[in-house]
Amino acid sequence: MKNLPYMVRGWVVASLFLLTALPLQAQTYYLPKTTLNIHLLIEKQTYTPGRFSRYAEKYLRVSGVSQDQQVSHRIIGCDVTTLGVRDTTKCFTLRLKGKSESADIRLSDDGVLLSINTDPLTPSSSLITQHASLNTQRASLNPQHASLLSAEVLVAGSTAKMAELTAQQITELRERRQLLATGEADNMPQDERQLQLMLSELDSQCNALTSLFTGTIRRDTTAQEVTLCPEKEMEREVVFRLSRRLGLVDKDDLAGAPYYITLKNLHPAEGVPLPENKKGEGLYANVPGTVQLTLQQEDQPLATFQVPMAQFGFVELREASLFKRYHTTLQLHPATGAVVSCHYTE
Repeated sequence: MKNLPYMVRGWVVASLFLLTALPLQAQTYYLPKTTLNIHLLIEKQTYTPGRFSRYAEKYLRVSGVSQDQQVSHRIIGCDVTTLGVRDTTKCFTLRLKGKSESADIRLSDDGVLLSINTDPLTPSSSLITQHASLNTQRASLNPQHASLLSAEVLVAGSTAKMAELTAQQITELRERRQLLATGEADNMPQDERQLQLMLSELDSQCNALTSLFTGTIRRDTTAQEVTLCPEKEMEREVVFRLSRRLGLVDKDDLAGAPYYITLKNLHPAEGVPLPENKKGEGLYANVPGTVQLTLQQEDQPLATFQVPMAQFGFVELREASLFKRYHTTLQLHPATGAVVSCHYTE
């Protein structure tokens, strides 16, 4: 230092002073606000008329069978999960010294604080999504297959005659089943298991042929999601619509029947005001409020949930000494920003 020029020595000293004055680690982070993900399990039912549908009442005494294809949708399951997104009004600077100066600070992709010195929590998933599947129609016998139809049906010269002969074949199958069930058949099976197999086979054949008159119904289920991020309580606001023919449609699409949401804050609370510079010593975390969410169509409730939401609570400050004096591990809930676990060692 003595051999350096006076001005250079002064610059080095000033630089060293500035380095020691700066915090050893400063990290800008956000707290989240809570988004609601409404998971819907929607069943699509497709009715396809049978080849002999116009003869259903005449030969099988089944009335009201439609001769037109029909599609309908209905909700058979509902679930709600939460997701955290960056709240731009809650940006803070975390300054760490002492034993936490080399802390492993984990942020989400959009800068939300998730954990310190430990792995973040994994967001929960919806059971609706896990259990949804496509094309859930059970495999059945093809009623058009030649092996199910008698020779007389196959050579009949008109649809009306084919329907008449198929109805007779259905009657014969029902009579054979009745004889087996009552033990009056000529060739009874040797054991109960074989009997049940024979009865099941007769039922399958009879149902397949009957569907030529009554038609078939295919049921497919799909999981769909509606997302919203409310900032205040809601009273019977339209959240989505469901069209019987089209399925889930936008809340502004009048082709569907409206479903409403009501959101009530169950535990209103007030916390300390946020600092103007948001750079205070310590760590800020959310204390979420609990809301009750009710979904309904007209006056019929669909589901009710109670969920924690960050924007209905307040913010609290964790003292800086927690990080200066100790090696601290901390986890925040990814959807609410609340402290889930906090451990420290000397």
